[in-house]
Order: sequence, then C-alpha cells, then structure tokens
Amino acid sequence: MDLSIQKLTKTFNQQTVFENLSFTIPSGSRFAITGPNGSGKSTLIKIISGGFLPSEGNILYSLEGSAISEDAIYKYVHFVAPYNTVIEELNLVELFSLHQRLGLLGAYQSYRHWVDLLEYHFDPDRPVKAYSSGMKQRVKLGLALLDDRPLILLDEPGSTLDVAGKDWLYRLIDHVKMDQTVVIATNDPSEIELCSASISVVKKMT
Repeated sequence: MDLSIQKLTKTFNQQTVFENLSFTIPSGSRFAITGPNGSGKSTLIKIISGGFLPSEGNILYSLEGSAISEDAIYKYVHFVAPYNTVIEELNLVELFSLHQRLGLLGAYQSYRHWVDLLEYHFDPDRPVKAYSSGMKQRVKLGLALLDDRPLILLDEPGSTLDVAGKDWLYRLIDHVKMDQTVVIATNDPSEIELCSASISVVKKMT
C-alpha cells in the first residue's frame, strides 16, 4: 500500500502536537516514525491507522494504483501496540478460529501451523487474559505480521518483549511479504535499523 501524508496537523486542547507534516511511504516500505517522548509518534501512527482524525491535512491511501477511502482503510490495516487488546476471554485456539472466520490468517490450514511460527510454548486452553504482557504482545504481533493485509502499523512493538521475543519479532518483520508496507513508531535502534526510511517527529515547544 502507498501512503501520501499531506500537511498533517494534530492539536489537543489547543496544544499542537505536530503540524504540517508531509511525507510519502511507498508500497513495500519498512518505515520508522521516530522522535522524543511526547512528540506525537503514537498519535501520528493512530491517525495513519484511521483511529484518530487529524486536525488539518489528510492521508491518501492507494493499493495497486486504486485509491482507498479513509472510511474503508480498516479493512486493509493491522495496528499493534502494547495498549491495544484482543478478546482476552478467548483462549488461543478460539482466537485463531475467530480471526479465520473474519477472513484473516487464510494462509494457515490449522491452528498448529500458525502457532508454531510464534516460537513460544503457549497453553492453548488458557484464556489470553492469563498471559503475561510479553505473551500477549507476541500473540498480537503474530496475528498481524503473519497475515497478508497490505498495511501493518506497529507502535513500539518490542517494548514488552524480552530479548528472545525481540529477536523473534525482528526475524518476523524481516520476512513480511515484500509488497506489504510496515510502519513502526519507535526509538529502539534495532527496530529503526530494520527500516529503510524514517521521519522524525519534533516535539512542539509550548
């Protein structure tokens, strides 16, 4: 998916988070959004996901030359952050089955085929709410990065993972399909190194 961000500005309670941002993210990019804490990295990636509206400016999305409306972007994007959740009352088998019923994870013939790629010993009968924060993050990343939606947005994806979990994440990002666009909001040097382009969001002074 190609993205064209045009003169984007976001304000909260009359405080400007960022203003007049313009940049492009070509299809198949591995793109990093960097900047100090409070500069608006998470806000920007939420706007790209369609979850937040900008105060000014717009984003143009296109897939294989065809425009996608902002109202329809949710059909094409996965967004993963430590603060978002899956349905935690389900166990992992149920969660996998739900995603397949929603038309996701279609490349996997069975739960075992998918869960083996998470490279972690999960108890499939335990509800997700009983997992640690790192385990939950690995599940969310596995649901997104192992699917084929054309736009994957990650907000500080490694922040709750241990060393082994981060190594797994980096391998997974490295093997995402070449035509899938991956955008990562991060200040982690290892995550930035995975990307071929980046933008730094400057914290606005008040």
